[in-house]
Amino acid sequence: MPSLRTIWLCGLLLTTSVGFVSLDDMPAIARRREAPKVVRVTDVQLQSENIAGVWYHRLTGRVRNETATPVRNVQIYYEIYDPVSQRLLEAGATQLRNRVINSEGEAEFLATPNAGGRVKITLVEWLSGDREYRSFQQMQEFSQ
Repeated sequence: MPSLRTIWLCGLLLTTSVGFVSLDDMPAIARRREAPKVVRVTDVQLQSENIAGVWYHRLTGRVRNETATPVRNVQIYYEIYDPVSQRLLEAGATQLRNRVINSEGEAEFLATPNAGGRVKITLVEWLSGDREYRSFQQMQEFSQ
């Protein structure tokens, strides 16, 4: 029967059987706590302009590829809320079609929503280098 030993690691008490997890394995456990490498929106601007009594809106922003491989077909999902209340005015998406973003690279996006207000980026999807679709639930509001 394997014996048990107790290890203190960063304030955590771990009980393991001898030979199952060694101290050499601890950096691998710590690495699992790192932030995931994703594609994320880093900046958003929503500009509104009234031309001849009609409001036009332009949503622009920057996307950063934090993964180790190039990505393509990046899709950005957003929501626009009333500037005063919590009322949702519009939900939409925009895509960087056939645009490759290299590892640690950035690209700009553009959308033309039908409303102005506070912008919340909800989800980013992309096609990774291994031809798998990935996503990141960003859920981040950007102040204007």
